[in-house]
Amino acid sequence: MIHSLMRKRNALLTTAVLSALSLPAYAADADADSLQVKTDPIVVTASRTEQLLRESPASAEVITRKDIDRMGAENLAQALRLAVGIDIRENGMVGNQSAIRGLSTNQTLILIDGRRIRTEDTSQTANYYELQRINMDDVDRIEVVRGAASSLYGADALGGVINIIRKTPKQDSVSVLTDWTTRQKDGGIRVERKKRGKWALSSSFKMTDIHERGTNAASNMYGDKYFFNIDGRMELTKNKRVDVFLDYLRENLYMKDSATQGTDYNHDRISTGVTLSGEDKRGSYDLRAYYTYFNKDQNTRNRLTSALSSFDVMKFNSYILDGKRSVQLGDNHLVTFGGEYRVEDMESTRIQGAGTLVREGTTNHLGDSTMKYAALYLQDEWCISPKWLLIPSVRWDYNDTFGTEVTGKLGTTYQLSKNTRIKANVGTAYRAPTASELYFDWQHTPNAAMVVHIHGNPNLQPEKALNFDLGIEAERGKHFGKLTYFHNKVDDLININTTLTPVPFPTFHMLANGVYENVSSATMQGIEAELRRPLGAGFSLRGTYTYLDARDDTTGKRLEGRARHTASLQLSYENPKNGIDAILWNDWTSGYRYSEQVGRASVSRDANLSLMNFVIRKKFSDRFSAYLGIDNIFDKSSNALASDGRIWRTGVRMTF
Repeated sequence: MIHSLMRKRNALLTTAVLSALSLPAYAADADADSLQVKTDPIVVTASRTEQLLRESPASAEVITRKDIDRMGAENLAQALRLAVGIDIRENGMVGNQSAIRGLSTNQTLILIDGRRIRTEDTSQTANYYELQRINMDDVDRIEVVRGAASSLYGADALGGVINIIRKTPKQDSVSVLTDWTTRQKDGGIRVERKKRGKWALSSSFKMTDIHERGTNAASNMYGDKYFFNIDGRMELTKNKRVDVFLDYLRENLYMKDSATQGTDYNHDRISTGVTLSGEDKRGSYDLRAYYTYFNKDQNTRNRLTSALSSFDVMKFNSYILDGKRSVQLGDNHLVTFGGEYRVEDMESTRIQGAGTLVREGTTNHLGDSTMKYAALYLQDEWCISPKWLLIPSVRWDYNDTFGTEVTGKLGTTYQLSKNTRIKANVGTAYRAPTASELYFDWQHTPNAAMVVHIHGNPNLQPEKALNFDLGIEAERGKHFGKLTYFHNKVDDLININTTLTPVPFPTFHMLANGVYENVSSATMQGIEAELRRPLGAGFSLRGTYTYLDARDDTTGKRLEGRARHTASLQLSYENPKNGIDAILWNDWTSGYRYSEQVGRASVSRDANLSLMNFVIRKKFSDRFSAYLGIDNIFDKSSNALASDGRIWRTGVRMTF
């Protein structure tokens, strides 16, 4: 069933082929009584070219716009809740994890239309906030690729890739959207203008108001967020175009650190760029340049006197130039090659430096760092036969601090029969330490009884990983099943080693002293399973299960912050005639390893949790729909798993 690759022999990646790949593929099942319709989504992140999901060797999943609307997802975390093998639970203080197959959140690469997002760069904060920083009104689909992808995307892709694909204007429309939950409320507007002359444009604005929650809540940060975006496409010729974009994010947030102090979080992020892309007789090409400025300004004050006790300033600048070219070589080879040049500047009161910064009589040190990256990569899609696809890739990366690194990957899909196939991948990956991990120097007093001091380590070594997976998947009519074994071995895993020391003078408090270090070796392996089947009368059932064994190879102990078993059972209903769809699902987490402080000792424990959720949506017309949802129906709580009760959700979508 590798029909799309065989079509590439004649006109691969021309406009006609790209249009054809977007349409449903019709195929007859030898054992079926009637013709079945299959609508395979396109995967962009699994390889640097477009492929049908069923044919891509990578272990990938696509969350469509229909899935997003059915979930009533007002943020990326909610949209990813039903994805296989990804942990998006809330962080202990703020934000969400985005950990794939037991790897850490900072080992997942998050992209928007293939562009890197400039985010915080410590292992405790990287990507934690990003699942709440995406305006879902702009999203067309989300592509999740599990497994190492460094050979194509470089550092940060040890665990996998999440690529958010945004909408392109298809008609003249104005959409008004509003959501309300027991945690926040949202209001937004999106304007699309289809192509007139050479230009097509879209723009959106959204405001989010996060409610204040109790002091025992999993996340107690509250305040406002503002999103603004404008996208434009100019057709230069029939097969050549220029895309431009401008994104702006503003966060005005506050968190009560203790009974006597609180912190203001004022964040701004501006991203802008331009892309030239097109197709010719040989294949396709694109060249892109983009820039991101990210400013974090945080002030901790006495809640009674408003006196400033400490502050932090962090300014990030990223300059990125990348490009790629795909060329058809012979009948069975599509070769893609490209490169990237990236400069990341950071000026911060949280890293070592000789400078000083004074604010309201309070003095803080100020450090700066610049890191430069360059890369070249090469990939070949080799259609050995109509049943066998092989994709080797290799990437050379340069970091001005750590030198060069070469990573590679080999993926294959083999069709056992018309509706059954084997997929396998083996590859290497790496992640270089960030400026914060190398040069961190930050002291914070979250409350009167605790002082936290975190130190960077300039002797850190890059994380390196060997990853492989082997899976089999099959469909029969509308039934589908998939089983995958995965194995990740990471050397020099970067971690914070924290020690607690009692300090009696001048007042008794605990000093938490954290130092970044390399863990010599860790192994994360497990099994992913997925089953889907129709039940009739508009009902369908989907079940997913992941088993994970994550251990420190030196001590043999299980790694914390990971669950041994996660499972989900999802009952869906769809009635297009009445415009109603609904989903009832239950998520199980078992054997979640965490540590608990007992006196001066840290004790490892396992947590378990079962949560039932429900969403129903009514589509009154093509221009008006509404939904109602309940997360955690039975109001269950768990400190270890950051669950603190029931959430009601409702929203309305109107298009004019």
